[in-house]
Amino acid sequence: MRLLISVLTTCLLLTACGGDSDRARKKKSEAATPAAVAEVVGAPAMRTSRLDLASCFAEDMADEASSSSRCPSFVLLPLDFLTQECAAAGGTLQPIEVPTAWSLDVDGDASAEILVDLRQNMDCKGASGVFSCGSLGCPYFLHAKRGDSWVELGAINADDAPAIEVLPGAEGTPATLRGGCNGMQPCSEKTYYEWKGTKYVRSWIDFRGYAVDVAPGGLWTLMRDAPILASPEPDGQVLDEYPIGTAVVVIGNARGSPYQFVSPCNACRRGFVETAALRK
Repeated sequence: MRLLISVLTTCLLLTACGGDSDRARKKKSEAATPAAVAEVVGAPAMRTSRLDLASCFAEDMADEASSSSRCPSFVLLPLDFLTQECAAAGGTLQPIEVPTAWSLDVDGDASAEILVDLRQNMDCKGASGVFSCGSLGCPYFLHAKRGDSWVELGAINADDAPAIEVLPGAEGTPATLRGGCNGMQPCSEKTYYEWKGTKYVRSWIDFRGYAVDVAPGGLWTLMRDAPILASPEPDGQVLDEYPIGTAVVVIGNARGSPYQFVSPCNACRRGFVETAALRK
């Protein structure tokens, strides 16, 4: 009889523990990225050779720009500034031989938009580092032709730009864009850019299957020794550990969990830290 009571007690305890596990899994699912989102297939941006920067540069140097120019205004307008910036550093501005740019159709109108970082496509001979943006890279800007002019639709982070995808959306409305990892696959950190009426905004990040709502918070300080976690959970995999007093950049909030998504430094591994362990 005692053995039976012991077995029953153990079963009850396991059942109770199982209930806690179910609740933990439910909590985890609230913070996790919906599988349906991750499985959506988008149309990737394509490298384009349509941008003839050498001709634009020659046109600008000859001061022949006119309303009939075939050179996009988003190339011509910054050239004077870039030329002056390069000259101030002791260099001479020249376009690179093979431009790097991507074309994509964000609204399904069969007229491709252009994603380009003009600085990356210019070489400052004699002062090569003048256009450097550090390890994070310079942002790329998305341009669309509207009638006879070009408009800027928003900025895309350097590591999100290559092979950025246009996700399915309503025709005529700019669709959500998704990119990350410099276009390499598989990718553990994908960023979603959503159209906010007048421009694209970096809205949220899918980090290892967990949603992060982007809310740049600047530098925060660790108030205790703390791990950087792969998931916004107490038992998450530890990616790295940092001592009290470490400054971290807060990128956003873990959706549905009391954790911040942080970057201790440009070259450091990003991950989650309990909000209670941080102070502005």
